[in-house]
Amino acid sequence: MKTRTAFSTFLVRYENLFLLCLALLVILIYAHTLNNPFIFDDKPNIVSNPHIRISDLSLKRLSDAAFKSPAPQRPLPNISFALNYYLHGYSPSGFRLVNILIHVGSGILLYFFVKTTLHTPVLRATDEQRIWIAFFTAAIWMVHPLQTQSISYIVQRMNCMAAMFYVLSLLLYARFRINAENKHK
Repeated sequence: MKTRTAFSTFLVRYENLFLLCLALLVILIYAHTLNNPFIFDDKPNIVSNPHIRISDLSLKRLSDAAFKSPAPQRPLPNISFALNYYLHGYSPSGFRLVNILIHVGSGILLYFFVKTTLHTPVLRATDEQRIWIAFFTAAIWMVHPLQTQSISYIVQRMNCMAAMFYVLSLLLYARFRINAENKHK
């Protein structure tokens, strides 16, 4: 039993290291896409879009990027494209790097969502089980080939950001419910 306890302690202590390794794995998997050119919908939404060509970070410029771009119903990705342009100009590697980082962030949020869900009264799992199940769930989702288009195709940042905010909302809801139940005990 002491070996299992020591192993559980090891897992909890180095949890952040596991997440860092997972993030590095995703970056390595998608690093070869960094220098690919703009393609398909990248051109009208980024290259030919004058509203994302911001030279200063004014509220007016960001608002124009958000709501006057070809996809005005998606203001946050449009603002992120404008910020990318502000930082890197039309360097596809800068745009793709942000997509990769958004995907990594989404995977880490998924990890914490699964771990939180496994902490609910119905599914109460041990720390060791929570970490392993959450880690492998996030790992499979982060490296699955189905994600390739969303990460390597720049304009699909809209999809990556939607996934990130969706998982974030689930995580916050699960944490709220657990905290609310703990307060009523």
